[in-house]
Amino acid sequence: MTPITKSLYLQFLKCQNSFHLIREGVVTKPTTSSFGGYLEWGDFLSLCKNQFPNSPTIEKSPNREEGFAQSLALISQNISHFSAQLRYQNLVCSVEFLEYDTERDGWILWDFRPIGSIKQDILRSFFFYKQVAEGMGLRVLGFKIIRIQTKFVYKGGPILPEDYLLIEDMTPRMESESGIRTEEWNKFQNEIQKTSEQSVHYSFLENNPSCRSLKTCLSPSHCAKGKENAKEIFDYRDSSELAKQWFATGYTSYESVPDGELSPIQKIQKEAHKTGMVHFDKEALSQYLSNVTKTVAFLDFESVNPYLPIYPDTKPFQHIPYLYSLHIWNGETDTLVHKTYLHEDIGSDPRQYILSHLQNDLPKDITIFSFNDFFEKLIIQESANVYPEYLEFWESVKSMFIDLALPFKKLWIYHPMQNGKASLKEILPCFSKESHIGLTIREGQDANYQYLRLIKKQVTTEEKKRVLEDLIAYCKLDSYGLFLIYRMLQEKLSVI
Repeated sequence: MTPITKSLYLQFLKCQNSFHLIREGVVTKPTTSSFGGYLEWGDFLSLCKNQFPNSPTIEKSPNREEGFAQSLALISQNISHFSAQLRYQNLVCSVEFLEYDTERDGWILWDFRPIGSIKQDILRSFFFYKQVAEGMGLRVLGFKIIRIQTKFVYKGGPILPEDYLLIEDMTPRMESESGIRTEEWNKFQNEIQKTSEQSVHYSFLENNPSCRSLKTCLSPSHCAKGKENAKEIFDYRDSSELAKQWFATGYTSYESVPDGELSPIQKIQKEAHKTGMVHFDKEALSQYLSNVTKTVAFLDFESVNPYLPIYPDTKPFQHIPYLYSLHIWNGETDTLVHKTYLHEDIGSDPRQYILSHLQNDLPKDITIFSFNDFFEKLIIQESANVYPEYLEFWESVKSMFIDLALPFKKLWIYHPMQNGKASLKEILPCFSKESHIGLTIREGQDANYQYLRLIKKQVTTEEKKRVLEDLIAYCKLDSYGLFLIYRMLQEKLSVI
């Protein structure tokens, strides 16, 4: 029988259909790992392990039986150990630390997570561990987690575990929510029993209470047989559960949903898709651009946000800029200038250099366009707080920013090729010949990861040169894309 892991159990709670499809090997399990988490995991794990000196570790092995046997041997001797490999019937799991409490003669289940807050999946994971452990005959006394203290401010030197780590006893919360967790588990057990000797009936509507969209479905051909192409209705803005009701009614396309069931912005989408024409609200866009200066700037930052702080006066997960791309367009002379700065001295804090170069490169008193400008403004503000000689610069530019994402969020302009999306990467190909598809680095998470690789010295000298070039190319297209979108808006305003 195929073993049921913790991740498979969590998948069941998200979507019963996907649980069966993955378990039967029909589809592959979706990846949940983000770019480059492993680059920091080893250091984080070491800090956690330092809390339990002299405890043995079950090393990973291709042969899982060895791990189960080693854990059983240690459990039989009441020895606490890391990476405990537990198995009960067809349920298997790996517990970060299995601690034996001598005084109470029982076991405490520990989890190590590089996160700042507790989510439902943590509690569900603990419950899964508990079911396996108790099935093996272990007396489970409690649940504890080591996570990140998000208020921690790094001051340089070695990170001290007592300041950086937050040890939290989850036992009271597990006890208070035991009814919810038990209900989930019983539902899981009933489904296993119900489907053990018969084929599974897949239904997007009947068997998928938490799944709201065919866009995220692992296998529409199973869950919505014959209606695999009904994804259009889930592209409607702000549709969520409503789109599921439309699907149940039999609507399969933008055009099929009656106007009476649509919001004003959804009607805009429908009309654009029916006619193939770009929606353009001249009045709203004219007002939006009414105070733009003759010379304008287009700014994009790339940052790294490690959960193990690297630079002094930073917090876990704080975004630290290491690269910017700045396009400056003079509307009177129709000239475009590009300026960029990439911090190549990996061992030093890039923020002061970023601020210094940006202050020199950015003309005074001009409009600055960014896409979701909250991020760019936060980068400058937080950096200037650490280097107060640039606070005056921050004060001079903060009111000059305009968010170029706003017209697309508000649907003042909408291209049918957007398919309901409003990200720069989706918008740019709709209104220009440019696209991120041909780049080696195509998204911000990857750029973050690549620079972290440089910091962690995970690249060769030759590869470092290529990565730096790729980072510059990616950031440059983002700011150039902003320029193209702005010019497009201007041109449309002048001809409509």
